[in-house]
Amino acid sequence: MLSREPIFIDYDEYIFRVSHRVMEGDCQMDHGPRLCVIKPLLADRYAVTNHLYYEFLRESGYQPRNPRNFLKHWRNGRYLPGEEDLPVVNVSQEDARAYAAFYGERLPTEPEWQYLAGGPEKFRWPWGSQKDYRKCNVYGKRLESVDSHPEGVSPFGLYNMCGNVWEFTGEKYADGVVGHREDHYFITLRGGSFYAGSYYWHTESGAVANDCHLKMHLLGDAMDRLETAGFRCVKDCE
Repeated sequence: MLSREPIFIDYDEYIFRVSHRVMEGDCQMDHGPRLCVIKPLLADRYAVTNHLYYEFLRESGYQPRNPRNFLKHWRNGRYLPGEEDLPVVNVSQEDARAYAAFYGERLPTEPEWQYLAGGPEKFRWPWGSQKDYRKCNVYGKRLESVDSHPEGVSPFGLYNMCGNVWEFTGEKYADGVVGHREDHYFITLRGGSFYAGSYYWHTESGAVANDCHLKMHLLGDAMDRLETAGFRCVKDCE
């Protein structure tokens, strides 16, 4: 049984910098350097699993506004046998926020996610300063359990913050570049995924460093659900 004991993260400050792959203009956010304050919080050791999301649906009765592609890898309203500890995918940022809110939690901000992955040491990869794909699920053929690759945990003991699945962060940004509109939004994903596919203008595959993010346009509920994106939660400490 996976431990649901969260990990306490104490107060800290660090200089936040992030880079991104330029595809369609800039991503209209402050990439730093800037001082960020990390307030005390509790962080999930693992990404949310199929089983945990199933329990959320059973307890909350949550139904998305547009169910298209929602949990499309499940059958008859439940995950497949043997996939209970895989990270839940085919959910949108909104679906993830609903889960977090139901349990009094939230998605991490970008600076928080980066700090959770790199620790006080500001590692570029969860396990250290050097890229080592032996310590994560990257360029594989399938998702792996959220407790896989213990050799690649972050300094705080968080699993699979590189590879396996992209993870949602909590912010949503207005993209004023596209047609000078303020109703066109995007979010950012962190950590990369296992998937080894061809490069495309909107996504890319493989693991990425802690200080990189991917801009994801919000195109509608159905298209905002990916087979390679999941999430983990944090909770503010009183």
